[in-house]
Parts: sequence; C-alpha cells; structure tokens
Amino acid sequence: MTKKKLNQVKQEAIGIAFILPALIPLLVFVIYPIIRCFVLSFYSYNMTSPMKFVGWRNFQKLFSRKEIWDTIFNTLRYALIVLPVILLGGFALGVALSKKSKVNVVYRTLIFAPHVTSMVAISSVWLFVFHPQYGAVNMLLETFGMMPVRWLNEPATAFWVISFVNIWRMIGYDTIVFIGGIQNISSEVLEAATIDGASRWRTICHIIFPLTSPTTFMLMILNTIGILKMFTVINVLTGGGPAKSTQNLVIMLHDYAFNRFQVGYASAISTVLFLLILVIHIVQRTLERKVQYDQ
Repeated sequence: MTKKKLNQVKQEAIGIAFILPALIPLLVFVIYPIIRCFVLSFYSYNMTSPMKFVGWRNFQKLFSRKEIWDTIFNTLRYALIVLPVILLGGFALGVALSKKSKVNVVYRTLIFAPHVTSMVAISSVWLFVFHPQYGAVNMLLETFGMMPVRWLNEPATAFWVISFVNIWRMIGYDTIVFIGGIQNISSEVLEAATIDGASRWRTICHIIFPLTSPTTFMLMILNTIGILKMFTVINVLTGGGPAKSTQNLVIMLHDYAFNRFQVGYASAISTVLFLLILVIHIVQRTLERKVQYDQ
C-alpha cells in the first residue's frame, strides 16, 4: 500500500471515528427498531406468550378488513386538507411578516408559539373550547341564539375540529421557515422588479413564490410526515372516535399494540405506515427535482 493510499485510509478512519457518537444512537434507536418492527410483523405476539411465525397472515388479515381502508382514507384526508392550508397560509403570513419590524417580531412569536407548546396542553385547551356543554364555542353560539353543537361527538364535525387544531398548531412553523426563505432573496432582484413596474402581486407570484420553491418542497415533505404520524391531538380530543371517524394509522397502531396487545398485527400496521410515508416522500422528491430542473 502506497503512502498516499495509507494516508487516505487513515483520514477516512478518523472521519468514521468522529461520526460514531452520532451513528451509534441512530442505529440503536432508529434503524434497529425499524428492522425489529418489520420482523415482528411476520409473527403473532401478545407480549406474554412466545412469538409464533405466521408469515404474511398479519398483512392478509389487515387488508381483508374494512377498518384499514377507512383508516388509510382518514390519514390521507388529513394530509389533503391540512397540507395545502398550512403551506399557502404559511407562505401568505411569511410574505406579510417578512419585513423587519418590532410589530412583526411580536406577530411571529404569537404565530410560532403553538408549535413549541406542549401538545398535551394545547389539546386539553381545545378539548375545553369545543366541550358540548361548557365549551367556549358553544357558549358563543348560544349568545347569538344558535343551538349548541356536539363538536367532538359527531363524525361530521369531529374530523374538521381535528384538522383545524392541527392547522392552527403547524402553520406557525411554516410561516417562520418561509420568512427565512423570503429574507434570503436578494434585495437587488426585488428592487429590479419594482423599477420595472411590477406590482406587489406580480412580484409575489413571479419572483418570491418561484424563488422559495426549495423551501416549499422541504416543508411539504416535513409537513406530510408530521400529518401522517399525528397522534397527540387525536388521542386527547377524540381517541379516534366517534365511530373511528377521526382514527388515523398511528391511532390504530397504538390501539392494537397497547390496548389489545396484538404486537405482530400492530407491527404490520406500522410497516404499512412506513411504506406509505416512503412512497409519498419519493413522489415529492421526484416532483421537487423536476421543478428545480425546469427553473
């Protein structure tokens, strides 16, 4: 081995040594649980009796039930409703609050606060707000002579309440990230648009929005993953009810794993959720490359 090759191997070994402290926790707490979960999906296991290999039976049982299809539909419906609102709303608020001023700093803080507040605390507050008897929303309705609504006890309204709470919680993060993306745009580009007579609306549509497309796609991926693995808000407000109308894959997984102790079956649900997120991520990354290439 030549001296040059030896130095190269030595440098690579030093690099590996530096990343090991971060790599070991990743392997132990992320990679291993994913592999373990996939393996368990082929077993029948209830935490008390020995594991029994059942092959694809858990998946066959899973996809033969109407529950999984309704739950996947709910999971995707959350994404299709919440994702466009928080992206468009976050972009609009980002544009409105992108200028540096003391007032805007206050607004940014208020908008971002729900994202860093305890999810259990937030959900408990909204549980009180939408309570059918003494909730603030129904008290307001009664003030105007309207009948109270059982917001969290009716399938027709419970789903929309969950969606609203998640929009309220997540839009602040998107706003702050969009503000960073907008402030990163060269002031010379914006000044050139103004000199050329472009209106504020045309500047937003034809300059700011296209130049923040990398930020948009990054948020699209992060938000989609966050929405698909949404748990605390649903668990506190409805527990997946009424009649499982607000149940998503994570709530279903939690129910079978920790209430019914069907660990193998729950692992199959977890595998389906993982594959769903993976497919959506691949599609979004493909679209991102295409858009950036076209630009």
